[in-house]
Amino acid sequence: MERTLARPIPRRQPWAGAVLLGDRCRADGCEICGGVRCNYVDRRSRPCPTSWCSSHWEIVFGRPYCRRHATVVRALDGFPAAGGWPDLDNRAASLAGWMGWQLDPAVREAFTRVAPPAGAWLVNDPVHLLLGPGGAVRRWQRAWKLVDDGSVLSRVAIEVDEADDTDVLARVDAEVIGHGVPPWIEERLTGAPAVPAESAARRRRYLADVARSIELVVTRQELVLQP
Repeated sequence: MERTLARPIPRRQPWAGAVLLGDRCRADGCEICGGVRCNYVDRRSRPCPTSWCSSHWEIVFGRPYCRRHATVVRALDGFPAAGGWPDLDNRAASLAGWMGWQLDPAVREAFTRVAPPAGAWLVNDPVHLLLGPGGAVRRWQRAWKLVDDGSVLSRVAIEVDEADDTDVLARVDAEVIGHGVPPWIEERLTGAPAVPAESAARRRRYLADVARSIELVVTRQELVLQP
């Protein structure tokens, strides 16, 4: 049985994008002039300045966004965190959400293997903001819990800190089981040319390695060694 956090369903607003006849679509290789401005406005009241044609914008909860900010809005289920949406150029929330989507089947499978015969259920925690003391540390987390009669039997979390929005951290229960920069982000940071097939293969291996690490710890095939 599965349970999720109770959240109201976001109201689907009418299309609020302004048509910009002189702006060129920002998608690589697209020559179309005339598009729609991304509707994203961050917690500092800064709007996304990009425009996109109908082939390259994404509609999320009734509004058009660029692909990056569509991922952010989708990851947060259409609800900004306390204080507003993440900063325009910070990928922490969207990366935590995307990793959560990719790892969801593996986490479910691992929990199925360790769940007691009856009475346990999965609780999905959507991407949410974790604040450190004084709000100085802002970290985005996507988590899953295996629960039995109110007790948490096991918990998996993926976290990305806004201070380093390239580093993905994985936890099982309270322990960090690993962290690192995904290969596709490394490619962008270094600017090294990438062959699409090789890049895709590295992405698959990375996701498989993270999923395998989570599985081994959740199913007690490996223990987390403390320093």
